[in-house]
Amino acid sequence: VVLVGPTGAGKTALGIRLAEFFQGEIVSADSRQIYRDFNVGTGKPSLQECVRVKHHLISAVSPHTVVTAAEYARLAKARLQDLESRGIPAFIVGGTGLWIRALVDGMAATPPSDTALRARLEQRAKEEGPEAMHAELARLDPITAERLPVGDRLRVIRALEIIQLTGQPASVLRDQPAQELHPAIWLGVTRPRAELYARAEKRIDDWLTQGWLDEVKHLLEQGLDAKCPAFQALGYSHLARHLQGELSWDQTVALIKRDTRRYIKRQLTWFNANERITWFDLTREEDVWPALQAEMAPKLKI
Repeated sequence: VVLVGPTGAGKTALGIRLAEFFQGEIVSADSRQIYRDFNVGTGKPSLQECVRVKHHLISAVSPHTVVTAAEYARLAKARLQDLESRGIPAFIVGGTGLWIRALVDGMAATPPSDTALRARLEQRAKEEGPEAMHAELARLDPITAERLPVGDRLRVIRALEIIQLTGQPASVLRDQPAQELHPAIWLGVTRPRAELYARAEKRIDDWLTQGWLDEVKHLLEQGLDAKCPAFQALGYSHLARHLQGELSWDQTVALIKRDTRRYIKRQLTWFNANERITWFDLTREEDVWPALQAEMAPKLKI
């Protein structure tokens, strides 16, 4: 079972409820929650929630590890095979669409990284800045640029690298017809966009009062580089820039909220293009629950 939707829609709580009801386990598909030590600002399930339902690929890798879609698919596939061998339903829950597609449909063939080319692009990024690199990507591959935030330096550089190595945009290579290597029940949860934005902004305010800034300060004091992969998680780089004196507090909060709204918009665009998804509006969650049970029970043979 694949449960997707934009950030703040309520995937985590509903995924736990579904997995608990159908006696399954959750395989996370979240590019932020996969990193250890990045907790407050990633919306990880609580300890109590993890006791209710076992979660996989939460806090699973070092903050220094680059997790590509292909690497995620490899890690998740191992968990799925283990769950299947024990007869346990697997619930893939998350909002990182490319990772989920890589797992369910397989990856389009992309070239391995070219060390020399990558070094040149990295140097350009240092000299010209992330905005210039993202602008170049927007000119050469607007579809991928729309999906990636300006600050996602690693993926922007990888997308430019693919263009130079293949002569084709990553979006062209990615958008091959789906093969669905792993047959799945696709469920999507959403809310009206204004409600999604309001919920996301409230969650940001809550995280900030719950110690998000202190967490970032501690990570930096431990010697973690603010340019490492885990710091690409939404909001962490903004808070690091604030601590380094580059942004005022008001600027920091405003940018986090703005980029979160943009991320939600990109997620909606990505998932709405997938016709396999059966959508449920969580505005009235208790009304949705019976419909979800009815949708799921015959497919899980319960």
